[in-house]
Amino acid sequence: MYPKYFLSIVVSLLLVANCYIIFEYDQELSRWARLVTTSILFAILLWKYSGRKRLIAAFSFLLIADVLLFFYEDPVINSATFVMRIAGYLTLVMAVAPELRNLQTSLFQKVLFLVVFSLNIGMLYMLVDMVPDKFYYPYLNKLFYVYGTAMIILVIAAISYSNRYSDSTSFFFTAGALGLVFSDITSFIAYYLDFSEFYFPDRIFYIIGIASIVKFASFNRSHEAVTELESL
Repeated sequence: MYPKYFLSIVVSLLLVANCYIIFEYDQELSRWARLVTTSILFAILLWKYSGRKRLIAAFSFLLIADVLLFFYEDPVINSATFVMRIAGYLTLVMAVAPELRNLQTSLFQKVLFLVVFSLNIGMLYMLVDMVPDKFYYPYLNKLFYVYGTAMIILVIAAISYSNRYSDSTSFFFTAGALGLVFSDITSFIAYYLDFSEFYFPDRIFYIIGIASIVKFASFNRSHEAVTELESL
């Protein structure tokens, strides 16, 4: 086990360094900062939690996506980046799926999930429609929908996981999932809608997200479901 505040110190330094680079330098250097950040946190994951195979696989997909970002303007590479992130998010879902296998839900909760899912798909449709023509290439819309669906599935899994266990383990997984999703939303606004100030929350959410996944890996996952919440 690394020192108690080691991860917090690393995350704080990465946040300051990334925000400074985004403020002072161009997008290429910002992408390098993102790649280095992912690599550092991935190295910590491999160093201390090499047995967490699904989390390592998810991180690997995210790391590949960060490498592909350097060629993001190329339609083929752009598509590959989406595929890597989709794979990363679904692998994170698979990491907690065994603990959600016996989750009980009422008819009301199933309807509520369906409504929330439908609303998010509707919002996704509006976001895709806002993408300027200069970014358009064949299958972009389809990839966006699959990507958005993967994000929604991740959020639903995280919230279900949090409701079932309501402990530090589920808290950090939920924080990781929400951090990654919020990062994607703000990144979309920054890149596709040309609001460059959103690169700051994008990077902040991203660092918090992947750092939370590293912290999540530190728990032994022997927790018990909270009886009162197990059906949520």
